[in-house]
Amino acid sequence: MKILTVISNYNEEKAIGKTINDVLNNSTIKTDILVIDNCSTDNSVEVIKEFKVNYLRHPVNTGGSAGVIKTAFAYAYYHGYDIYCHMDGDNQHMASELEKIVAPILNGEADVVTGSRFIEKKGFQSSFIRRIGIVLFSKMISVVTKSKFTDITSGFRAYNHKAIKFFATKFKQEIETITQLELVMHYGGLKRKDVPILMKPRLTGKSEINFTNAVKFPIYNFIGF
Repeated sequence: MKILTVISNYNEEKAIGKTINDVLNNSTIKTDILVIDNCSTDNSVEVIKEFKVNYLRHPVNTGGSAGVIKTAFAYAYYHGYDIYCHMDGDNQHMASELEKIVAPILNGEADVVTGSRFIEKKGFQSSFIRRIGIVLFSKMISVVTKSKFTDITSGFRAYNHKAIKFFATKFKQEIETITQLELVMHYGGLKRKDVPILMKPRLTGKSEINFTNAVKFPIYNFIGF
């Protein structure tokens, strides 16, 4: 079983090293590592180079993590990986939780697994305002797809080879939002599942959910529906 863990990075110079080190030393699965940098303007890439792990750097910023995910699908497919796990570079996701999102795939229960903070409500739960948006869109897409979503914005995910191949070879459009990604997976016949995981609070850097993106988020997601 060939597994790839992709760490997405944008201006996380104070956290990306800790994230890479966490996967190298605390991962509960055997996995290769790829860091995809979304054209950072800080010293992130220099930090990444110190760890001598594989990395790719976008020549331009794609405007969000969706562009990184597209790159990750292509890389995982063309390098023959069976499973692709995704972690954010802000050190909120924990390598010790990787086995939780991989297990349902290994057991044949799902093609895509999302690590959810809100099933057991343990660990970091995000801010109150963001939780409102997460709950709202999780419920909306649950109704549309008749599948229970609990943490629609979670970037801690695992995809099997079927999902990797689908997005690398059959879906050529850009991915703008997580809602769009989930709807495409649903209508593409991919099975999904949420599993409970723990997350840590962000201690450094800034989330890509700034004021502008906070305004765009509900608009783009409603368009996705």
